[in-house]
Amino acid sequence: MNPVINKSFKFKGSGTKLITADFSYTKQKESMPIVVFAHGFKGFKDWGAWPLAAEIFAVKKLPFFKFNFSHNGTSPENLTEFVDLDAFGNNNFKLEYDDLGLVLDFIEKKAPTFDFNWNGDICLIGHSRGGAISLLRASNDRRITKCVTWASVSDLERYLEMKEVNAWKEDGVHTIKNGRTNQDMPIYFQFVDVYAQNAKLLNLSSSLEDLECPLLIVHGDKDTVVPMDDAQTIYGEVIHSILLEIEDADHTFNTKHPLNERKIPKAFAEVLTETIEFFKM
Repeated sequence: MNPVINKSFKFKGSGTKLITADFSYTKQKESMPIVVFAHGFKGFKDWGAWPLAAEIFAVKKLPFFKFNFSHNGTSPENLTEFVDLDAFGNNNFKLEYDDLGLVLDFIEKKAPTFDFNWNGDICLIGHSRGGAISLLRASNDRRITKCVTWASVSDLERYLEMKEVNAWKEDGVHTIKNGRTNQDMPIYFQFVDVYAQNAKLLNLSSSLEDLECPLLIVHGDKDTVVPMDDAQTIYGEVIHSILLEIEDADHTFNTKHPLNERKIPKAFAEVLTETIEFFKM
């Protein structure tokens, strides 16, 4: 078995910050697609079991490219802590949508340097809010050949309801508590303004009408963060999609951060198995 190679990258994001990324793969002669993973709200590429998942995909001959959205609140010097809350407060859906496009651009640019034969296909995975951003991108970007959502939200407008809009505008900021880190994390009112300016692009329901690539929707039946109803909504709007319900699984499929040992729970193992099979179909 060829060893897994891990390479790290930094490149310009769609705003003022850098996108940090890493790429896990094995040297192979055969032609392979590339899997791109987009994390969710209050998430990052090295959260919990994501790095172990990257290795598993790589071993299965699916090179795995995971990245931090440029304004997710981490920094190139500290990839696992929210040390840049000002960037977090200035994040928005349009930045994330554009960041994902820049990730695809970067992959295309770097392709000649890969130690394997990329077949030109990009398989996209998005977790939680990253699932919605992935669906938006896949609906508008034909470079994406297959898409999988893990516990995705079905509507981005719910994030506009975190605080009464007039109070949010008057205060200029809304703060949310990060239960894991106990940080008060800001979201500046620009979040609402940018959504209003790009409402057509960011309307997930209407975008799904244009989604042509195969779609697998994976959701845990014990998810209390994003309910199963969201998966059913996406499934109802994409007639060629497949819905997979994972029994006794929460929002992160029973994985935790930090990952203290190199093993994953049964629910997440099922997610990985089914996702890999879908990409290899």
